[in-house]
Amino acid sequence: MYTQIDKMGSKFNSIQRDIWIHHDLFSPGWWGIVIFNVLCLILFLFLMDRYRRLLISFAFLVNFEIVGLVNEIGNNFDFWSYPHQLVVLSHRFNAVDFAAVPVIMSLTYQFFSKWKAYFLATIVISAIMCFIGVPIFVYFGLYKLENWNYLYSFLVTVLMLIISKLIIEIVRNNAKRYSH
Repeated sequence: MYTQIDKMGSKFNSIQRDIWIHHDLFSPGWWGIVIFNVLCLILFLFLMDRYRRLLISFAFLVNFEIVGLVNEIGNNFDFWSYPHQLVVLSHRFNAVDFAAVPVIMSLTYQFFSKWKAYFLATIVISAIMCFIGVPIFVYFGLYKLENWNYLYSFLVTVLMLIISKLIIEIVRNNAKRYSH
C-alpha cells in the first residue's frame, strides 16, 4: 500500500511541477503573487517598530508558521486551493498570501499590545481580510474555496491571531523572566 501511495505522490509532484513550469511560472497570476507579497514585505519593513525589531521579527516568524500550518491543513482537507503557485518546492510559499497574512498579523501585534485592543483589532482585521480580501482573491482566481466559506475563514483568522499573541507573549514573558 505504501509503495502505491509513494508512486502516486511522485506522479502528483511531477504533474504539479510540469503545470507550474509550463503554465504558472511568469503568468499574470504568478506575477500577482510576487508583486503582492513583495509589497507587503516592503510595507512591513517600513512600518516595523525599530525599537522592537527583534520581537516583531519573531512575531512575523511565528505568524508565518501559523499561516503555513493552517494552509497545509486546509489544502490537505480540500477546504481551499491556490490555482497559482509561487514555487512548487514548498507548500509554505504556494499561497497568494504567504507573506501578506503574517505581515498583517505581526503589525496587529505591534500596534495593539493590550489584550482588549488586540482582540477588537483582531475582529476588525479578520473581517476585512475574510469578507473583503478573500473575495478579491477569489474573484481574480488566486484563491479557490472548495469546502469552505468566508465565515469559516473569519473564525480561523481570529483563532490564528489569538494563538499568535498567546505564543509571542509566552515567549516574551519567559525571555524577560530569565534575562533578569
